[in-house]
Amino acid sequence: MSPWVYALSVGVSFVAVFLKGFQHKNVIGNHQRMVFFTSYAMAAFDVAAVTLIIRGGWPIAVTSGTGAAFGMVAAIRLHDRMFRS
Repeated sequence: MSPWVYALSVGVSFVAVFLKGFQHKNVIGNHQRMVFFTSYAMAAFDVAAVTLIIRGGWPIAVTSGTGAAFGMVAAIRLHDRMFRS
C-alpha cells in the first residue's frame, strides 16, 4: 500500500469528522443556513472516506482515527469561536 493513502486518510478523516462535529453544533444552535451547506460537504467527504477505506482496508483505521480525533476537537473550537453568545 502506498504511503500517500495513509496520509490522505488522515486528511480526509479530519475534514469528514470536523464537518460532522461542526454540523452537530449547527443543529444545536439552530444555524439552519449552515446546516444546509455543511450537509453537502459532509456527503462529499463521506464518499472520499469510504473510498479510502475500501482501498486501504483495516490498517486505515489507525490513520483515520487520528484525523478524526483532531478534526472533532478543531470543529468544537472553531464553532465556539464563530458563534459565541
